[in-house]
Amino acid sequence: MKVTRRDLFVWGAGAAAGLVFSPVPWKLLDDTSIWSQNWPWIPQPARSPVEVKQSFCSLCPQGCALKVRMAGGWPIGVAGVSTSPVTRGALCPLGYGAHQLNWHPRRLQAVRHKESVSSWGAAQTAFAKACGEGPVIVIDGYPGRAASSILEAFAEKRGSYRVALSPELGALAPYERWSGVPANALGYDLENARTIVSGAPMLDGWGSPGRFTRLWAESAAGAKDPQLRLIQIEDSFSRTGSRAWQSVRIRSGSESALAAGLAHVLLDERLVPARGPIPRLTLADAAAQAGISEDAIRELARTMVERRPTLVISNDENPQVAALNVLLAATGARGGIVRRTKGTRHLPADAVNLNARAILIDAKVPWNFTPETDAEIFRFAAWDDGTSKSDWLLPAPGFLEELTDIPAAPTSAIETYAVAPALSKPRFEVQSAAQFLGNLDPSLGTTEKLIHGRCNGLFRERKGTLYGAARVPLEKFDSVQKVEEQLWKGAIWTGDPPSVGGWRCELKEWPQDPEKLRSRDWASEWPAAVLPPLAVKLYQESTLREAPERRNA
Repeated sequence: MKVTRRDLFVWGAGAAAGLVFSPVPWKLLDDTSIWSQNWPWIPQPARSPVEVKQSFCSLCPQGCALKVRMAGGWPIGVAGVSTSPVTRGALCPLGYGAHQLNWHPRRLQAVRHKESVSSWGAAQTAFAKACGEGPVIVIDGYPGRAASSILEAFAEKRGSYRVALSPELGALAPYERWSGVPANALGYDLENARTIVSGAPMLDGWGSPGRFTRLWAESAAGAKDPQLRLIQIEDSFSRTGSRAWQSVRIRSGSESALAAGLAHVLLDERLVPARGPIPRLTLADAAAQAGISEDAIRELARTMVERRPTLVISNDENPQVAALNVLLAATGARGGIVRRTKGTRHLPADAVNLNARAILIDAKVPWNFTPETDAEIFRFAAWDDGTSKSDWLLPAPGFLEELTDIPAAPTSAIETYAVAPALSKPRFEVQSAAQFLGNLDPSLGTTEKLIHGRCNGLFRERKGTLYGAARVPLEKFDSVQKVEEQLWKGAIWTGDPPSVGGWRCELKEWPQDPEKLRSRDWASEWPAAVLPPLAVKLYQESTLREAPERRNA
């Protein structure tokens, strides 16, 4: 059974209300109590005072704020932080149970080489030997961190640095090709949009937990003609579709055809101020491929521009869908796609053939990403689901076991920065990929030193606001030490709202059918290697894992 991060969001959004009014949760709590007590690997918390610390989740690039209950140096409970300006108390179910993950029976506890137990010394020797024999590729799944700087600096000396794109970041990739602005510098100004046309699961796990769902609840949910219109386009009825202002059903895989048909109407009827290239696909052919009528496409195009700004969001990388935002003048505009920072252009992990002597894969890369290569693979992971074909499996720090920083989430319209300190100690020897490479090349520095440097940079710029126990403009702080103290205690820095304009997308010709630059098996699903026990039990004893068309909306 494959359970993804998106499935976890669906469970949290769709199941909680119904469970409260049934005997199921109370029976589950009773079963879970008995069930967990009989498992020898479940630790018994030490009898000690309970203290609450704030931190951030680093299990995925969304970086949600956490309130962690600690006892005897171990996390025993996790909740969201209501004062967070990003998630405002929301967490996905994986985050709520993440404190159980470090004790999971699939926790990787020793270095493994081709299914045999090995040692860190042997792994270091093997990797150093590979570096001397040919180019090395380093793959990162969570770019922008201080650790990412170490990975990139090492790779630039010995090979190349690549990034495994999240589906949200992949959807922004076409704009990088058309404008030259890195995809990781862009974000969606959802808060100022008035119409959102979406093929993404906006209410079922898209982006940062709580961001769009709270926006929808505040400005649209239950209203016949809401301030914010969500038009959901999909091939099967979903919970997002059931709650959207309008739901449009099309044939599976026909998103590009529908986008071409909508472009025809927008341009032919002059519904948009900008002119652009005409798609080769005719409106009639687009309607036939999408499985809806020409009149339905015309009506949808008119509805899209009735209430502006209008923003189109794709589920993954689809240049034809992205081109609609260029026609709608939604790039570099309020309520559209905005540039939040300078950003850095990176090669996608699977856009080119991975010819190298060795490939090092960071623990933040989705578990079932397997490069097609004959190179020796060194994979860092905290958990092992038993399916990896890597030559080396290297135990990485688990949940809250390492110091890391938290850059802005892929869909964010503003820059944010936070620090997640190591709140607990691992029970066995672990190393992060950055630490492993730093041992080979001490000139790369350490994560802690780089985080100090980034905090110094924020203090020197004197911009933005620090949200901790109180909301304080950064210019009010008189020393970088006080800024760091607040960040280490769980505060989050947010930059100023982005200014519109400043970058421009030029669409010289209508994009062709999108090529599959990466395997949808991992990039579009972003699966977790393992799940906390309670989540597993819920999935096994409920119908929540049914196919979308069979679920009760």
